[in-house]
Amino acid sequence: MNLASSLELSSTMAPNLTAHMVTETGMSKIEAKLLAILALGVGSFVSGILPLFCSQRNRERFPALISFLLCFGAGVLLATALVHMLPEVRVALKQYAEIIFCLGFFLIYAVDEISHMCGVGHSHGHSHGHGGQHNERASTSGRRISRDSTNADVDSRGYGTSEETKLLSKRMFYFHSSDSTIQIPQRSADFDAPESSQTLGMSCPSDSTESIPRAVIITGDMSEPVTGVFSLLLALVVHSLLEGLAIGVQSSAPAVLLLLGAVSAHKYVVGFCLGVEICSHGSRHRCSHILQILTFAVGSVAGIAVGMVLDDIGQTFNDLVIPTLQGVAGGTLLYVTVSEVLPRERGKRAEMRLRHVGLLQLIAVILGFTVMSILSLIITEN
Repeated sequence: MNLASSLELSSTMAPNLTAHMVTETGMSKIEAKLLAILALGVGSFVSGILPLFCSQRNRERFPALISFLLCFGAGVLLATALVHMLPEVRVALKQYAEIIFCLGFFLIYAVDEISHMCGVGHSHGHSHGHGGQHNERASTSGRRISRDSTNADVDSRGYGTSEETKLLSKRMFYFHSSDSTIQIPQRSADFDAPESSQTLGMSCPSDSTESIPRAVIITGDMSEPVTGVFSLLLALVVHSLLEGLAIGVQSSAPAVLLLLGAVSAHKYVVGFCLGVEICSHGSRHRCSHILQILTFAVGSVAGIAVGMVLDDIGQTFNDLVIPTLQGVAGGTLLYVTVSEVLPRERGKRAEMRLRHVGLLQLIAVILGFTVMSILSLIITEN
């Protein structure tokens, strides 16, 4: 019986030769956990800030590549939620796992809809400018579109003829802001009436061939989910915290190092995808990007530290609270992936004007899902 137990133990620890070697060198449990703090903290931080070194100019020059990386990240997040997190929750919560998972999904869904109902993330307005006089109106607090972005392309001081304004009413203008490119339809009701220019006190030269308003801003429903990066970051931080907690409560150095290898294998990939996602929102402030990635990196570190303090953690907390939080975080990741990241990237196909960009996005999602699924299965096997 002792021989069988020894064989079973050796077969269990065979995939982790490094942990076995470290045990022979006499590394203590505390030293292994400190190594885990250093590896997860520094490694995830470095992987998260790597996309920051890609300049805004390069991101604008290669939109298809950025979209490919974001779709790859969406596949990684989808596999993290469905292949990695959901089975772990199901082991602890049995038939209630999917309910808790959907609870996290609907929680972020509700936050998103309530924020839209309260006017957060919306921007509406209709303004005309002439010469040095400008009037700006905004019905809700939201992103302001700079009039300078239109003056850079348009340098005319009056309305054109009625034929020209009818032609303008069918055009689509693209205003570039720091966050994204906003497509703004020009409504015919604003230009078709010849007396509209007289009412505003603007001249209508008939010999003008390219005269359009100096600054016409007609913003539709330019809503942007305020839960986007925030909910993604929150879910990943909670997930990292729980993974760190699992490392912190281990009772031996080999177990700590085994779990460290499993966690770091996918945490670095997720950190890089999070960095790309933050960059895609057009944040011009490096400090903001670094702060968000630092928050993500601190999640695992804090979890390990808490686990070291709560070495004798209660069984109820371990079997109920942690899986519940894990399920809510998984549902949050699912919502962010299928309701925000993927629809946004699919909506960029018309802007990029590439024939096969949709197929490339699909391949990227499948590739990210496959890579993360393989890592998750390896983690499960070990």
